[in-house]
Amino acid sequence: MGTKQASILLGISRQRLLVLLAQGRVKGAKKNGRFWKIPVSKSGMPRIIPARRGPEGIWRKQQAKKAQMIHVNQHNIQGNKGKPPEQFQPVVSLKDSKRNDYGYELYISGPCYIVYRPYKPANCGAHVWIETYEAVQFLDTEFNLDPSTAREPSKQLGLV
Repeated sequence: MGTKQASILLGISRQRLLVLLAQGRVKGAKKNGRFWKIPVSKSGMPRIIPARRGPEGIWRKQQAKKAQMIHVNQHNIQGNKGKPPEQFQPVVSLKDSKRNDYGYELYISGPCYIVYRPYKPANCGAHVWIETYEAVQFLDTEFNLDPSTAREPSKQLGLV
């Protein structure tokens, strides 16, 4: 598998994966010319060798067994009105077990479904959200006014 697919599976940016590859921390990875070949374990995930020092890595160690929840925060959308773009709060939230990541644009690499529960909202109070078992990657975690650079990560993933 290549770096694009491996980074989506691991839930980290492609640049972070390239750093791990350069450090020799991806088990069994080999460089073939300009491209990396990354093997996967029996669980279907690339294996990352943990560092000896520093904080524990935040990459996925196995594929998700529980659906991730993607929620658009209406309070942040309302709060962003009238503010200059540099003060915008992120409106897209990805809830994955104990983690809650925020951003402005994300990519879902596989099937997902939209849930509407007016009488049984989620713990966060949401009535509508998206659930997926597939890897989700944030494309833009900082609001960007220049549309040409804001779409740059989408081009790298081959979406545009």
